[in-house]
Amino acid sequence: MSALTRWSSQLESFDARGRLFAAGRSLLGAAQLSILLANPERLLFGATPWASGGSLCRGVNSLTLWCAAGSGNAASSIAELVACTVLVGVICGLWPRWLCVPHWYITFSMSARITASNGGDAVAEILAMLLIPYCLGDRRVWHWQRPVSGLEPVWRGISCAAHLVLRCQVVIIYVNAAISKLSYPAWRDGTALRTVLMAPGWNVPPGVRGLIEPLLSISWAGTAMTWGAVATEFGIAAATLGSPRIRRGGLGLAVCLHAAIILTLGLFSFGLIMIALVMIAAESGQRSAAPHVPADHGLGRQISSAWERI
Repeated sequence: MSALTRWSSQLESFDARGRLFAAGRSLLGAAQLSILLANPERLLFGATPWASGGSLCRGVNSLTLWCAAGSGNAASSIAELVACTVLVGVICGLWPRWLCVPHWYITFSMSARITASNGGDAVAEILAMLLIPYCLGDRRVWHWQRPVSGLEPVWRGISCAAHLVLRCQVVIIYVNAAISKLSYPAWRDGTALRTVLMAPGWNVPPGVRGLIEPLLSISWAGTAMTWGAVATEFGIAAATLGSPRIRRGGLGLAVCLHAAIILTLGLFSFGLIMIALVMIAAESGQRSAAPHVPADHGLGRQISSAWERI
């Protein structure tokens, strides 16, 4: 069988609505909700020394939720309530078809308007935008429900294209992260992690510091850990280009890498967003034929069927 024939066969059965897709979408929403709930509003959306409150709502920023809602504490509270409501729906997996565009709008608003960014906001915006082609053809009530029918051909092709773009995005992000590190001498000579994590002013949790300091004080161990971070990023990128089984191995690398970053650097939401990105990219995109579902005349089945027909 030629590569073109295999690709055509895979496209005909493509359906990325699996467990990894559902878990990644929920994890993305949870990461964004944690940003809104764990940080005071004045820190996220307040004026900065280089920009007044009025200048933060000019140009593209004027379209964001926090600017469109108007000025004042009441308007900001309403905007945050709307954002949290949408994100809770995403976390629960409700109505992917109807919440995917509002989810992207919330993500865009946070990325454009937040003044204290950790870098994950831009990744989340791209991911939420690419989730729209996945979700618009999804008629399920919630994304944890097993599909009882395949996607329509047009949505199958569109979601397949989005899945390929998402995987390419993962490769670009991690290859760029690895190569950019190698432009600094401290990363090339293996001293970067020792220099950063053992610095007196760095706020590494005491329990974690007690574990890693003895290792980093050993020259070869510190070098191995520094180069291990770079190799892991290259490994995630390479695995994303592979088969579904290899991509799941890349997901394991991403979980280990970002769990370590969360523990040592405290970048909680950033780590969850990156894990969600790799998790959805690791989805196989191939579903087995759904079994026949016996009729259920209960109220719950009638409500579910009504939503699926919308």
